[in-house]
Amino acid sequence: MKIIILFILACSANATVYLKQSDFKDSTAGKKSLVAFKAPWCGHCKRLKPEWDKLAENVNVLIGEVDCTVEVELCQEHGVKGYPTIKYNDGFGWKAYQSGRDYNALETFVKNTLEDSCFDDIALCSEDEKTKIEEINTFSETERKVRKEAYEEELQQVEKMFAMQIQELQDQYKKLSEEKTLTVEKLTREIGFLNYVHERTEL
Repeated sequence: MKIIILFILACSANATVYLKQSDFKDSTAGKKSLVAFKAPWCGHCKRLKPEWDKLAENVNVLIGEVDCTVEVELCQEHGVKGYPTIKYNDGFGWKAYQSGRDYNALETFVKNTLEDSCFDDIALCSEDEKTKIEEINTFSETERKVRKEAYEEELQQVEKMFAMQIQELQDQYKKLSEEKTLTVEKLTREIGFLNYVHERTEL
C-alpha cells in the first residue's frame, strides 16, 4: 500500500514541462511561467538541469524547457541568442530573466516575482489593477477575444517595425563603415606620399 501511495505522489508531483512550437502558447497561456531555452550540447545548460528540475518540484508555477536545436523557430521568436536563455511570464508578457542561476536564486525569484501576485489573490492587486479587472469583467467573451486578438496583432506589428528599423540601422552602419574605410585608405595613402616626398627632399 505504501508503495502505491508513493507512486501516486511521485506521479502527481510538479515536473519540468518540455515545450514545443506546437504547444508552447497553449501550455503557457494564462500561467505564470519560467522557461529555459537550451541546447543539448551546452555545458551551462547541463549544469543548470538539476537545479531546474529541483525548482520545478518545489514551486507552483510552470517551469519549462525548450530545445532550441529542434524548436528553432520558437527560439527565434523569443530572441534567443545564447544558451541557456531564461525568460519568465508574470502574466504581462515574456521578459528576460537576469538573476542568478543557482537553485536559491531561482527559487527566490519565483517566490518574489511569480508566486502570490495579483493574478493569484485579488487582495494583492493595486487599485489600478482592480479597476482594470473590474472593467474587463464587464466585457462579453466575444469582446475579450476580439480585444486580445487586436492587441496581439498590434504587438506583432511593433516587433515587426522594430526589426525593420534595426535592419535599416544595420544597413546604414554598413554603408557608413564602408565609406569610412575608403576615406581612411585614401587619406592614409595621401599622407604616405607626402611623408615619402618629405623624406626624399631632406636627403
